[in-house]
Amino acid sequence: MLEGFAYAYIEKFEKLALAVSGGKDSMAMLNAFLKSVDKDKFFVVTVHHNLRGDEGKRDRDFVVEFCQKNNLECLVYEEDIPTFCADNKYTVEQGARIRRRQIFKDLVDSRKAQRVVTAHHLSDNVESILMHIFRGSGLKGLCGMSLDDGALLRPMLDCTRESIDEYIEKCEIPYVEDSTNASVDYTRNRLRREIIPLIKSVYGGLDVNVARLSQRAEEIWQYIDGFCSNFRVLDGEVLIPIRVFDKEDAIVAQTVINAVDSITSRVDLTSKHIEAIRALKGKQSGASVALPFNLKAHRQSDCVALAFVEKKEYSGIIDGYGDYDLGDRILTISKEYKDGLVCDLDKLKGSVIRNRRQGDNFKRYKGGSKSLGDYFTDKKVPKRLRDNVVVVAKESVVYLLPEYEISDYIKVDDSTINKAYISIRQKGDL
Repeated sequence: MLEGFAYAYIEKFEKLALAVSGGKDSMAMLNAFLKSVDKDKFFVVTVHHNLRGDEGKRDRDFVVEFCQKNNLECLVYEEDIPTFCADNKYTVEQGARIRRRQIFKDLVDSRKAQRVVTAHHLSDNVESILMHIFRGSGLKGLCGMSLDDGALLRPMLDCTRESIDEYIEKCEIPYVEDSTNASVDYTRNRLRREIIPLIKSVYGGLDVNVARLSQRAEEIWQYIDGFCSNFRVLDGEVLIPIRVFDKEDAIVAQTVINAVDSITSRVDLTSKHIEAIRALKGKQSGASVALPFNLKAHRQSDCVALAFVEKKEYSGIIDGYGDYDLGDRILTISKEYKDGLVCDLDKLKGSVIRNRRQGDNFKRYKGGSKSLGDYFTDKKVPKRLRDNVVVVAKESVVYLLPEYEISDYIKVDDSTINKAYISIRQKGDL
């Protein structure tokens, strides 16, 4: 038996996916399952990151061949992590971790597995907690990893490095060595190979003491967390009422963290980020703070909104009925009646699909003319969203705002021959 392994806890699950890289830790985990769990209750998942050339392929093939010899199902994910990181401006460490988490989440969401099981152990948890501390994490960061977070299951979290090595040797378990583990070019490796040994030379009980701190932090965090859900998610944004920022520091910090976690799993907030968000309380509406990975916090009249803001670019010319590509959405100009706006197609023809521009003017349906900026103000369109509003115009005259209303210039009247019904839908929607 592997000392510290949560054998009793894994018995409650009917189908688990084991994340296996071929390294010592994951092979120890796989062996523990082979010796204690029916094979029909688990399968293996291995992710080939395409980061280490032939060595990475060797590791992938090692896992596949081991599974074949032991009659285990093995799913292989071929990932181009270098391109993924370049496209999203991640470090290699960040990109590989984020993509793995996406794969694992998809396995659980699709119900192929109730949990994805990883080989994180006590030393991994200590490293993570220390990294959180060094980055200025809040209380949640001190809690470290959990045995079961609803997607990932970590039955080796109480296993020490020594117990895993002893188990590997005693059971003669084959494994492969990742040569990058010896490199200190990666933050975690430097912490593991240089910094932690130095700390342990002074404080020998580091692992046990950090684990104890983590347990206490978890107890306190669970209590505080009960007061930290005063926010709401709306259309991919999370809105925190301004009054929250008058509360105690711990409540504010945890509310912000919970709010961000509700819309993404990839942004790690530091105390500096949280203070910058809190400072928006004293700023005018429209003020913003840039956060990692294109996340931004924006001050609104009665709240702070957090959302991913990426500029969208629209182009095209309305030349008749049909679908017009807006990137992630479709603008439909239809002859058939649909819910939405209606206009005179012949008056709309020749107008350009684009983003807003300086000097744009809009004459409301049966109303007066005003600058597009003033119109947005009247409609209470947040400033952070205005650059991504779809505008259909001729020169500086806006004929159509398909997400809001038509201009008086294209209204249906007695001279109308061709009516057009306007709608916008997400790609993939019927």
